[in-house]
Order: sequence, then C-alpha cells, then structure tokens
Amino acid sequence: MSATPPAAALASAAPPSAIFGRDQAPPRPTIVRGDGVWLWDDADNAYIDASSGAVAVISVGHGRQEVAAAMAAQAQTLSYVVNAQVGHAVGEELAHALLAHAPQGIERALFFTGGSEANEAAIKLALQYHVVRGEPSRQVILSRRRSYHGMTIAALSVSGHPARRGPFEPVLPWTPDVAPCNCYRCPFNSSFPQCGIACADDLERAILAAGPQNVAAFIAEPIVAAGGPGMTPPPGYFERIRAICDRYGVLWIADEVVTGVGRSGSWFAVEHWDAVPDLLTLAKGLSGGYAPLAALLVHRHIADTFAASGQPFIHGHTYMEHPVSCAAGMAVLQIIEREDLVNRAADSGEYLVARLQDLASRQPLIGDVRGMGLLVGLELVADRTTRAPLPAALGVTQRLLEAARVRGLLLYPGQSGEGTSDQLLVTPPLIVTREEIDTIIARLDAALQDVAQQIALPT
Repeated sequence: MSATPPAAALASAAPPSAIFGRDQAPPRPTIVRGDGVWLWDDADNAYIDASSGAVAVISVGHGRQEVAAAMAAQAQTLSYVVNAQVGHAVGEELAHALLAHAPQGIERALFFTGGSEANEAAIKLALQYHVVRGEPSRQVILSRRRSYHGMTIAALSVSGHPARRGPFEPVLPWTPDVAPCNCYRCPFNSSFPQCGIACADDLERAILAAGPQNVAAFIAEPIVAAGGPGMTPPPGYFERIRAICDRYGVLWIADEVVTGVGRSGSWFAVEHWDAVPDLLTLAKGLSGGYAPLAALLVHRHIADTFAASGQPFIHGHTYMEHPVSCAAGMAVLQIIEREDLVNRAADSGEYLVARLQDLASRQPLIGDVRGMGLLVGLELVADRTTRAPLPAALGVTQRLLEAARVRGLLLYPGQSGEGTSDQLLVTPPLIVTREEIDTIIARLDAALQDVAQQIALPT
C-alpha cells in the first residue's frame, strides 16, 4: 500500500475548501473510501485509521455492508418520527439490547445524535432530579481539571480543556475543580498506593467547598481521552468516588462517550471498578461512525423518582431516537456480539500496549504509555528521566500527526495543560489485527524519527 504524499503536493493539487470552521492548514486529504481499518484518498494513497476517526468512533470497521443495509431497510420502512409523540420498534430493540450489557441497576435509555448532546442531557437530568426531589439549590456540576465532555455550553463548562473553553469562558457556568487522576504527573506529588487515592478524596474537598446542599452531580470519564490521553484511575478510585457521592447525595455521571461499547476491553469501562454510576453516557463506537448516535443510560432510582413525581424530564431534540441511527446502532451491536469484539479489544489492547512500551524503550520522545484496551495515550517529553515537557513552541504533537499522516498513519492529538504540552491517542478499531498493530507501530516509529530529526533531538 502506498504512503501518502507530502503536504506540499496536497497543497498544490487541492482547491480551496468551502468548509468553514476548523483549521485546515496543512490541507486535508480527500478520503473516498474505507475498508476495515484502512482509508484511501482520491489519489489512492492508503492510511491506517489508528484513531478510529475522532477518537474511537470506528468500532466495527469501515465498509460493513450489513450496517449500511440495515440503515437502508429502516429508511425505506420508517425514516423519522417525533420522539415526544410516538415510539418505534427499532428504538425499543436497541434500548433492550444495550441495557442487557449495562451495569446492574441501569434500566432506561434515551438516544441522541452525539456525545455532547448526551452529556448535556445527563447534566440537565441531574439538575431536574434534585428539583423533583425538593432540593432545587443543587445547581453545581463538579468535574476534573483534565477532562473533556463536549462542545455544547454545559458540556464544555464541565470540560477541563483550556484550548476548547477559550473564547467561551465568560459564559460558562462552571469551572472544573477536582484533581485529575494522573499517576505520571501526580497533582499531589505522590505515587500509588502511597497516595491513598488522594485524587478521589479531592472530590469531597470540592463538594465541601461548594456546599453539599449546592452540588447536583460529578461527571468523569473512566479513562480520559482528548483531555488527557489514556489517563486511567488506579484501583479503588471509582469505588471511593461512589462512596463520596452517596455520602453527600451527589449523582455520579460516567462519561463513556469514548470508552463505552467495548473500547476498554469491557462493555463499559466502569466495569473495571466495582462501582455503578447513576447516569452513563455513550456515543462514538455505539453506531461505529455509520450514523450520528449517542445514548444516556439511567439508573432505576432516578427513573423511579421521576415516575413517583409524575413529572416528565423536560428535554428534547428533533432527532432524538432517530430510527435510521438506531438501526445502525443495532446492527453494530450485533456485530460486536457475534464477533466477540469486546474480548478481542482486551486481547488486542494488551498487545498494542506491549508494542507501544517496546517502542517507548527505543524512542526517547515517548515519556509515558497509558490506557486500557484499545484506548491508549502517549505523552511526549524532552527528557524521560526528568519528565520535562517539550517546549510548546516546537509544536511537537502537530509535527508528529503530520509526519504520521505522510507515512499513512492517522492519529489523534490530546490537549495541553499542567505543564505537559504533547500527548496523543492511539485508538484503532475494535477489529484491528496484530499484523495491523505491527503496521501502526512501524509507521509511528518512523514518524517519531522524522520528528526527532526535525527538532534536533537524539534518536
């Protein structure tokens, strides 16, 4: 398979883009088809999709004809209805299929079109839950300083991602205040287990600082993605979080937009801890990139509280529970079950981490390898011994993304923050083979050497 052309060749061949919004320098290649973990552009250059799109979207691979067929059949039968007025069979089918894998006690589902929508809905549901219970003063949503929950206003407000908060800071209602779980750069200058999981106890500090009577919920990703690639809490962390939330009547929202539906090597990443959230959000891999789809899963006690009150959840979107998107989600779930992709992700993830750790032993730019399953983050450093970050002015993450793309490898960047500026994610589709992982490692190795030469670091 051929490598991609250099950026200069793309720039000379591509007309100006009519798409507004995101930074498009250097020019993007035009992708025309996909199959499995591979994508091809209009010049027939092949790329291995090691990020699964915008982090972990492509779960069952590109080009699955049965998903497209299920969507087409649904569109021909029933393409759209108003969720607030009527239901439909494929929505119920998907809800039951998804809840069959959910942690015990989670028994209801709502469907949206993206992770930001699902997290926004979870926040609103948490706020209204306390109103229904007679505690309307609970209007604070707590979150961690290294996190990302979406681009809508409430979801962005609880996101510890300075670059994305940027110009919207003045109108955001909340500021993340809870310590991150970053064992590589512990915010308490300690290490596990000597730390006593101080990062979990910091939630209690934040609750007390805000006043327990004012706190509605705490939202956290089981494994951080864009906000801190691969940052994974130690054993006991979410058990402690669950206990603290219960102590103060605070709901726990597990943001599994990235980690859900097998990505971590379990159906839901919270299952790696012995703790059940009150609300759980999903998106990305749920429909495998075939249609916009997200879910909010609701614990029994919240559903029962609303039922007893006789009050509805005051929320809605035009495309909630969209039949064609639900059909895509159902087809994807059937593939994941049939091909045992959850267990396969656990096995492939172990191999991916081992290969990345071996690469780190040979590539001085890699300071840390972390994550679970097929959600792995890399932190790049100037000095592995001191963990000194690379100068931000060098733009090493973007250099590496471009060097990898030129070599036919697509990766995803992480945010900067807390003295570390260069991080990225390796999140190939759940169907990735060991041979394809070997290809990812080889191309990443070459791209790292390219960047080391550019910035005059030893290779």
